[in-house]
Amino acid sequence: MTISNQTYKVYSFTKHGEVYAILEKVFSEFSIKYYLIGANARDVQLYKSGIAPIRLTADIDFAVMINEFESYDQIQNKLVENGFTRSSERYRLFYRKTNTILDLLPYGNIEKANMVSFSDGKMDLSALGFKEIGKHIELVSIEEEGYTLPTTPLEGLFILKLTAWNERRYRMKDIEDIAFLLKHGWDFYEEEAYQHHQDLFDSESFEILHASARIFGRKMQPILKESETLFSSITSIILHISQPKDRISEPELTFSKILERQLNETQEIIKAIHDGIHDQIH
Repeated sequence: MTISNQTYKVYSFTKHGEVYAILEKVFSEFSIKYYLIGANARDVQLYKSGIAPIRLTADIDFAVMINEFESYDQIQNKLVENGFTRSSERYRLFYRKTNTILDLLPYGNIEKANMVSFSDGKMDLSALGFKEIGKHIELVSIEEEGYTLPTTPLEGLFILKLTAWNERRYRMKDIEDIAFLLKHGWDFYEEEAYQHHQDLFDSESFEILHASARIFGRKMQPILKESETLFSSITSIILHISQPKDRISEPELTFSKILERQLNETQEIIKAIHDGIHDQIH
């Protein structure tokens, strides 16, 4: 991929190189597994394909694999020693030098029923999908800056965004992000489609949005099969969105607007994700 320096700078993740360097040093010191999630992970994936981002953010979200809260506290203490400041939120830190908001979202042995409960009792965080996606981390080289970011793969972003929307249905930006990724699915997967999904071209009704949606579903399979709970949750969400309803809801309208398709076409495209999840692949 060739991308100009000016174009490169429009991605949110490029503003925080100094923060990444500190995190890599601290996480390595504590032998912590971590990976980028959220909007900056989305932008890293867009960067890989040369697609302009849809919005900027000052937030950086990392999933961090933690065995006990003592380790989590030690990591935060070390980050404070390296210039970060704490916030009122247990999981959030600030790095004033680059105006970075850092969220460290824990998962691992400190989870109970896919939830992390902090000792002060003020907040519970969902960790659904973090452990499973953590087994499929993608290392993305940022050539312009000379560093590598452990990042959520595209199919993992789909899963986390669906989960986030299901837990906080007033946040339509999760649906907007899913629709945006789906709209550009062929940009992500065209080469892979010709190499590994040639059966999709056999259909007389072949259409690239349907095909890329189905590839998304197929690529989600290995992650979803790690957990029956996650598999059931994601497939139920997709079916709910894709099924015809007496009254049109906001998610369907958002998908239709971003995909630039009629509602019934949009529902078929989303259903193709579900079909892909259940395809027999080798």
